[in-house]
Amino acid sequence: MAAARLCAALIFAALCFLSHVTACVFKYGTSPDSLEAPHAGTHWDHGLNGDDWTGVDATGKPWACMSGIRQSPINLPNAETLKNRGSNIPDKFRTRWSYPTIYSNGSNVEVINTGHAIQIEWLSPFAADVAIVVPARQDSNTRITSVLGMTETDQATTVKATPLQFHFHTVSEHLVGGKHYPLELHIVHRVTDLPACTAGCFSVTGVLFELTQSEDNPFLEAIWAALPMREGAINYLPPDAEVRLEELLPPPSSREYVTYEGSLTTPPCSEGLLWHVMLKPQKISMAQWTKYKTAVGYKDCSLKNGTASAGNVHQHHHHRRSLAAEEATGNAEDYDCKVVAYGYNYRASQRLYGRAVRLAALT
Repeated sequence: MAAARLCAALIFAALCFLSHVTACVFKYGTSPDSLEAPHAGTHWDHGLNGDDWTGVDATGKPWACMSGIRQSPINLPNAETLKNRGSNIPDKFRTRWSYPTIYSNGSNVEVINTGHAIQIEWLSPFAADVAIVVPARQDSNTRITSVLGMTETDQATTVKATPLQFHFHTVSEHLVGGKHYPLELHIVHRVTDLPACTAGCFSVTGVLFELTQSEDNPFLEAIWAALPMREGAINYLPPDAEVRLEELLPPPSSREYVTYEGSLTTPPCSEGLLWHVMLKPQKISMAQWTKYKTAVGYKDCSLKNGTASAGNVHQHHHHRRSLAAEEATGNAEDYDCKVVAYGYNYRASQRLYGRAVRLAALT
């Protein structure tokens, strides 16, 4: 799958630079009609599924994507394999999730096409209760990932993880037993009440989605209705719309999950995150999956006046310039763009390097 997409990307690139036409096909994250604000640091996209992520952040600090040894995503063993290895985590050390419904007033819930994912953020308080187990006795070396090494006799307490946003990837970033799923949801949380986390430590909860041939997933409907198709665009959920985040997770009785230490799956690929990936997939319809792939799709873009060739495109907000950039425009409103192929926004699976992968099994 990745090889085929790479070939397609190279073909599109060749067409752009070898032909003297007024249009060019752009990968998701590189469209010249993007409304994304200018940013410092190295520009990146999912064109090579993360295998070209060498760069720096806004402060000039190098990314960990190619140098780290605790990178995400990974190919997760299935539950039976982990049980046979004796990799179960004690039930009393399980993470507990409780998300109240988010109610929209028309201006407090954003659905953002970031140019890297479709992301949902809320601008009003969200009284979620996510409790992660840590050792009862803590010092400056106690990490949010410490639960991975705890044994049945260890004394424990919990810290609160505050959800910041959630977003989606297609196809799934994590594999289970070598299998990709069509879509993966990531809920990003921050923890601050550990001595080592005063600046913020992070935990991500992943939910996999499998295709159904019938009805739409009702818990995605409000979000999908507001999906922005243009990179950098922000839509608000309409008044009275609801985001029932709790119901985007498997029911509490089915929350069997795999947990491990990993990283952000996008630059700067910072490590030290505690990951939870639910093993029971949720449902997504073919129509919903198709719409998401369209929102992150390849775009055919041309200048509205049709006077410049595709090879002359100058995208100042992406820090890219062609040989003839001085002849081109950098104004996003000067382009007409239309989706011509389904897109994707996932990072390829990373090496495990001997990390502990543990199972919170159903009781």
